[in-house]
Amino acid sequence: MIGLDRLMEKDGVVAAGQFAEDGSVVRAVGQLNPEEMKRVAKICAEHSRGAQAMTDELDKETPLEWKGLNGWVLWGGKYALCVSGDTGVFVESTRADFNQLLVDLFGPPAAGMRMD
Repeated sequence: MIGLDRLMEKDGVVAAGQFAEDGSVVRAVGQLNPEEMKRVAKICAEHSRGAQAMTDELDKETPLEWKGLNGWVLWGGKYALCVSGDTGVFVESTRADFNQLLVDLFGPPAAGMRMD
């Protein structure tokens, strides 16, 4: 996965953030104010727990392999929320390249030497 600042450079991305398991905000960038991001981080953490429970059930009830939740996408109205692990990205759905965004979000972490 690429970093939040690089995700913000993608077409259609309006906000991005990282949240802890307890729903607290680790880092946030973009158009949501701090209070909005606090509420959303809690929702994301709760939904991730629910999605994990759903994958556990699907793994038990189908012959398909569901173990190891990678993330989830919620699309409603003008926006989509894509979550991978502890990172959520808010996207204006008509402007986004979802193929590239999902590769960037769900792909392996960036590798190589840091150039700080």
